[in-house]
Amino acid sequence: MTTTMAPSVLTSVSVWIHNETAGQLTSAYGYPAAPEGPLTHDLIQTSIHDRRSAIRSVDDGTLEIALPILITSEVVAAVLFTVHTSDDCKIALERWSRTDRDELGLAESAYRGLAHFETISPYVKFPRGSGLPGETWDDRKCRIIARIDQAKAFMRAAGARKEGLRYGLGIPVMATEHELECVLVILSTVDFPFQQAMETWLPSEDQTELSLVQTSYAVGISSPQRSNVSYGDGIVGRCYASRVPVMMHNADEDASLVPLFDQGTRFALALPIFNGDRLVQVLTLFG
Repeated sequence: MTTTMAPSVLTSVSVWIHNETAGQLTSAYGYPAAPEGPLTHDLIQTSIHDRRSAIRSVDDGTLEIALPILITSEVVAAVLFTVHTSDDCKIALERWSRTDRDELGLAESAYRGLAHFETISPYVKFPRGSGLPGETWDDRKCRIIARIDQAKAFMRAAGARKEGLRYGLGIPVMATEHELECVLVILSTVDFPFQQAMETWLPSEDQTELSLVQTSYAVGISSPQRSNVSYGDGIVGRCYASRVPVMMHNADEDASLVPLFDQGTRFALALPIFNGDRLVQVLTLFG
């Protein structure tokens, strides 16, 4: 296991945001560059049409994740993550959806190097409030687990330890303010982290600032020393104020990100998380 910083397995990120003038989603941000031309990517189109996350294996070395950003039933943005998987990479991408028994069952998945995990997961069910998918459902907000191999809340912790999985992220996609559509779960290892850092931020009651609540920093990454941001300030405050994703490729517009970019971060992405039309959380990802 590595004790120094390992790079994120993400090779590209594309972000589209709804343009009111054009009446459609248009290219907004990206790493290494923003997407060109009209939105024609079929996985993103499926995700938008079905109002849910979508996952697929493109080939032996490439995985894709499509994530719509919804305000009630309107898609205001969409994000495509492309993951590179080498021969020894271990990663799990899962979409958990509600079953007829009102539990979460595995609806879609893509695994690399996790044969045992891949075998057992289709038979696992999560009641509301149970496990990472169930807790994400119950909270209706993103959940970060920095050590899934040690977390009591992670029902597959024994399997995670066996496979070397460490970082866990659950992202809810809501059908309405109170009704869940699905939970996107991403699990990765120290040697092949999905992100170099992940954070969640909650707004204050008066909506003037946001506070840092959950964090996960990959081995070798030192956390920036910040715990609160003001409305409209930096990447988190701008995301909350604009109600759409915000991406930065350097710390020029947010000095608090200097420590992360100095440690090799290639981009920072802030995503708004909605329950209906209420913006309840900001998720920040650093790759």
